[in-house]
Amino acid sequence: MEHYYTNNPTTKSHERIINSSISGENFKFYTDNGVFSKESVDFGTKTLLESFYTEKKIANVADIGCGYGVISIFLAKQHPNYSFTMVDVNTRSLELTKKNIELNKVRNKIDIVESSSFDNVTGMFDIVLTNPPIRAGKKIVHQIMKDSYRYLNNGGELWVVIQKKQGMASCKKFLEELFAEIEVVSKNKGYYILKAIK
Repeated sequence: MEHYYTNNPTTKSHERIINSSISGENFKFYTDNGVFSKESVDFGTKTLLESFYTEKKIANVADIGCGYGVISIFLAKQHPNYSFTMVDVNTRSLELTKKNIELNKVRNKIDIVESSSFDNVTGMFDIVLTNPPIRAGKKIVHQIMKDSYRYLNNGGELWVVIQKKQGMASCKKFLEELFAEIEVVSKNKGYYILKAIK
């Protein structure tokens, strides 16, 4: 069976709009077959967004594995001075992302990049957020962590959501080898939000 970590999904398209409330705000998103969490916004993503806080008033943000755009669209509404680079390997997800930026009337500066991890990404970042593609395997997840470290400015923050049963402990240990500081920001129904500071 084809999974969402695919460049060009062959699953028959069936586009629809879903409604989602995140931190008490209502959003609409186009979703489709062949993308991550097509029926509703993923609980881990919601937990990440509802846990996110930072002192940074202006930031260049990378959203790695952006799917149909939930993380950047939510944060753009909260932080009009943030610019975003939204990255995914799945071309169908990126087409939906473009439509969702319009649908939710996002006005921030946004670049959309087709890429596995940071392969096609340029520039440096103040914040990286990821709900990593666990089904793609540990090697790819760890590559995202390593690349995030390389592409973060000093003092930059990496935010990761990961389930305990999907390797949270080994992910945290791996981050501890890379980053100066690691914090478990929140835990909710087996989902952990990790924040790493360079």
